Amino acid sequence: MVSGREPDSHFSIPQLHEERSQEVLAYFGWESRYFIEGRDALNGDSINISSIALEWQNLVGGIWYGRSPDQRFDELQLTLALTHSIGNFDLYGGFAHFRFPADNAQDNELGAGIAWTGLPMEIELAADLYYSFEAGGYFTELSAHREFQISDPLTLGITVPFGINQGYVADGHDGANHIALSLELAYALSETLSLTAHATYSWALGKDASLPGDDPLIDFFHAGLGLQFTF
Repeated sequence: MVSGREPDSHFSIPQLHEERSQEVLAYFGWESRYFIEGRDALNGDSINISSIALEWQNLVGGIWYGRSPDQRFDELQLTLALTHSIGNFDLYGGFAHFRFPADNAQDNELGAGIAWTGLPMEIELAADLYYSFEAGGYFTELSAHREFQISDPLTLGITVPFGINQGYVADGHDGANHIALSLELAYALSETLSLTAHATYSWALGKDASLPGDDPLIDFFHAGLGLQFTF
């Protein structure tokens, strides 16, 4: 399922259509909470998201912007990545630049990932790893995904991500971080426009109450709605 609401993890490459050599994907959405590295990053407040991604051959570039209507927070992400497919494997490697205007802060990251689609029952397994120069640490996310075509315009996706922190959240614990279950719906209103929705529950793993970076690492539910345009 193409999902413009990404990233659930900081470094994410939009999944575009493999059969096209050129494509533009735009997304506008609302999230009830900002779910990032398994954490409720805005302490229960919502975030509005807009993004645009352009794919040309094996090059993908993207701009992602999030702003909270409930508190003083905004975030800008600029990403550039190379993608490649070998049989049932899809790979990418790229660079991301992050700016947080409200806090006058920034960061740069390197990311890489691989997805395997050659499994029974059309299950897809994926692994993503990204490194923060500011924190000097890594975060890894492993996930399993399965899609179901409910009807011609309606698709249901089920995703189970598992996160591992290794210094990426510098003031949080290292090791198993969270596991989540996400149900995602996409309804095609036309060939170029889709309505998307998701409902996700995340469970914290290994939380250390003595570490400030683990304060927002909690069990919580969040949901989102969006419109996705593909050109």
